[in-house]
Amino acid sequence: MKFVQTHKMSKVAALGIAAMLSIGGTGAFADTFAPTYLGPGVQTPTGITPFYETFDTASYNGTSFVTNFGGSPVTGTYTGSVLFRGANLFGGAGGTGQYITPPNGGTYTLTLSSSVNYFGMWFSALDNGNQLAFYMNNALVYSFSPSNYSALVGVCPTASPQPNFCGNPNPNFFDQDSGQQYAFLNFYDTNGTFNKVVFTENPAIGEFESDNHSVANISTPPGGTPLTGATPEPSTWVLAITGLGGLLLIPVMRQHS
Repeated sequence: MKFVQTHKMSKVAALGIAAMLSIGGTGAFADTFAPTYLGPGVQTPTGITPFYETFDTASYNGTSFVTNFGGSPVTGTYTGSVLFRGANLFGGAGGTGQYITPPNGGTYTLTLSSSVNYFGMWFSALDNGNQLAFYMNNALVYSFSPSNYSALVGVCPTASPQPNFCGNPNPNFFDQDSGQQYAFLNFYDTNGTFNKVVFTENPAIGEFESDNHSVANISTPPGGTPLTGATPEPSTWVLAITGLGGLLLIPVMRQHS
């Protein structure tokens, strides 16, 4: 496993991490992901898969929410800190229905009935607290921070005319929350599969709004603009929640305004 240079680690800490990984806590990154984003205003996995969960009629029984993503052979079970909110300026694809979020900086997990190589979702109101982690069983194979994506599309708000990636693109909330990014992102595992996705808002600076979660096993890359700045490095929060964070000097995260 390669760690970013800003993490200062002693030989003892390095040995501790190696030992913990050998036990099977998270495992080293073995997969290569090719994340991409679709055009401004796109909110569904257009041309990639017809199977996605809109959450428009979803309800949480306090334990789980189960979906087949609109007819997919793969079943997904959501557990943890789950809240469905009605569409507002921060989320809700199409400006209607519901979206999913972990409230108050929480975490929820999507566990799949079988492994897949593709996951897509409409990110809305991105902030630096939004974090994703992909697992094959208990082995962490990839982690992603939208701070990488935000840097690629530029600072929001922007003077560029719509369509752009700043602000809600839907008519009833058009251009509201213009200081944050809205985009559909694809996560394609080029040399492996995964069966679990963990969504976390950390630090607790808001919520992790998303919609139209999609899964598939695809034979060709999903297309879109490559996220060349997104690297398969384990972000500090992942190390922390898997028991490795105490061995590292945690850097301060920049918050969105």
